[in-house]
Amino acid sequence: MLEALLSNFQGTFVFIIVLSILIVVHEWGHFITAKKLGVKVEEFSLGFGPKLFSKLHNGTEYMLKLIPLGGYVRMAGDERSRTHGQPDEFLSKPVGQRSLIVLNGPVVNFILAYLCFALVFLIGYPAAPTLINKVKSSSPAAKAGIQEGDHIVSINGKKVYGQLHLERLLEGSSQDTLNLIIQRDGNELPVQVIPDIVMEPDFFHQSRQKKDIGVSFTSNEIGWISEDSPAQKNDLKVGDRIIQVDGVNTFDWEDVRENIADSSGDEIRIVLLRDGEQIEKRLIPEIIMVKDEDGVEKGVRKIGIAQGQDTELFRFDPLTSVRYAYDELAYITVMTYKAMYYMITGKTSPKESVGGPVLIFGVVKSAAERGISHLLLILGVVSASLAIFNLMPIIPLDGGHIFLFGIEKLRGRPLSEKTEDWISRIGLSFIILLALYIFYIDFERVGLFQWIQQSVESLKQMSLKIFN
Repeated sequence: MLEALLSNFQGTFVFIIVLSILIVVHEWGHFITAKKLGVKVEEFSLGFGPKLFSKLHNGTEYMLKLIPLGGYVRMAGDERSRTHGQPDEFLSKPVGQRSLIVLNGPVVNFILAYLCFALVFLIGYPAAPTLINKVKSSSPAAKAGIQEGDHIVSINGKKVYGQLHLERLLEGSSQDTLNLIIQRDGNELPVQVIPDIVMEPDFFHQSRQKKDIGVSFTSNEIGWISEDSPAQKNDLKVGDRIIQVDGVNTFDWEDVRENIADSSGDEIRIVLLRDGEQIEKRLIPEIIMVKDEDGVEKGVRKIGIAQGQDTELFRFDPLTSVRYAYDELAYITVMTYKAMYYMITGKTSPKESVGGPVLIFGVVKSAAERGISHLLLILGVVSASLAIFNLMPIIPLDGGHIFLFGIEKLRGRPLSEKTEDWISRIGLSFIILLALYIFYIDFERVGLFQWIQQSVESLKQMSLKIFN
């Protein structure tokens, strides 16, 4: 118990440090731009609530407050009710300068994300290795002479850093023939492969075309189990090996995934290997709806598990690190916007697309336990996500202010104070409701409501025993 408390304390400490870095960097972007453009900054606050510490320096009060879940920069004349017609006030500046001050908060978050990714590639990017576990018979890889135990080193001249990157390179390749470099017995060999084109659901359960060379890198070991999933309800555990699905032997994760998806009947019979003992489980799968190549929805069976795998660190020279950091930032940005689009259009559940402080705490804690590379990677991802979220055209977010400045530029004058006030009220109400919903998802994800329900039931049972 003491070990768990210490672990949670360390996790909380790291979480606060990470959150503070993100907030300070974001607000510093506003702060330094305002200073450079001659706007007086009255307050620079890390956190909300009661003031713990403050210091006045060059006309700016720097504050540390109790609740480290945000921060702000207050500039002179940043609201109409606080203007006095002075040249160093925010609203006295031209629209372009005001927009730049607001924009540079998210921009600096993007820069932080980029620097984190570049540093990760220098010291070692943590990813699942591209060691081939299985080559399918008659597949493009088999026809090209690729063997089990080979490492894929590069595709079309680009070095590969892990399985996810390999998938991205395959997806982004416009060539019919792939030029691979594989490593076998310490030697690097060139191989040409003509991939098959298959239809598979992507991360967002949307059907897409995918280049497939017919290899698997994975074992049949469970590495993650979703909350409240069929797997969790039937006591499957991380580390279990799935050796059979409905009587069909499974040797890697591709076998597991395909046999679960192709199973028929109401139940799936799974045989696990746990501590050398075979255990049989019968599960009722969830049906996830995805669209095929013709846009027709079909059900895919899932039981709420993901593969388990070791990671290795992929290190690169400074020039390659700088280039790959840009690719990583672009990929994270595109994926975040895709997640927002699919969530807004109802194609994915918000439970799969969003997470709040509780989820981020868990991810940061886990990353910190796994090393500095994992922590920097998560810091970069969260920083980029924070920038994207802040650019949404909703008041009080930065994107909302930029949107109003754009309207002011087009009209030649700002909206009326009453109109802006109503827009602000609506935007703030939306953000508050969104925050409450995200907290609800977070608490549901960690089982808080289930724990409360169980506690209430236990109290009822105790009361019945006492009074009967």
